[in-house]
Amino acid sequence: MSDLHLRINKHKFNILILTTMKKIDVNMKVLIAIIAIFGISLSLMAQPQQRQQMPQKNHGGLAGLDLTEDQKAEIKAVHLSQMKETQPLTDEVNINRAKLKAAMHKDNPDMKEIVSLVESNAKILTDIQVNKIEAQIKVRTLLTEEQKVIFDTRSNNTKAKRAVAQRRMQGMAKRMPARHRF
Repeated sequence: MSDLHLRINKHKFNILILTTMKKIDVNMKVLIAIIAIFGISLSLMAQPQQRQQMPQKNHGGLAGLDLTEDQKAEIKAVHLSQMKETQPLTDEVNINRAKLKAAMHKDNPDMKEIVSLVESNAKILTDIQVNKIEAQIKVRTLLTEEQKVIFDTRSNNTKAKRAVAQRRMQGMAKRMPARHRF
């Protein structure tokens, strides 16, 4: 009986070894396949891809308007003036945003301070928007009638594209889990 028992155990051991070897063989094949797929994907990503050239930005719809040198100089002066007026306001908005972030992360946030910072930023952002509109109106007054038609068409197209992009972003935000929202 012990000889038979020994043979059975030896047979079980051999079967166990063979099945383990088969499992290792299958695992190795899977591992090799994963490494091969990874290597191929890396080589494909490393190859230079043909990219379509993006159209040049039209800088507020002014490209292709055949501006005279005087118009170019005056428009540049308007833009520089607008940038000089807007930069301190933009800096102030950024400072207020940092203060707001710090105020919100206090152990005991002061809602009066938070509301004050939000209202301050709203006023500054309104001032920046008004400044941009004033500059756009000044630029438009420098254009001929034909140039105004093109300028207005481009301006309307830009506004429509922004509106579409904003709706997309709002839709994505609604679908995004609350923990990932800003």
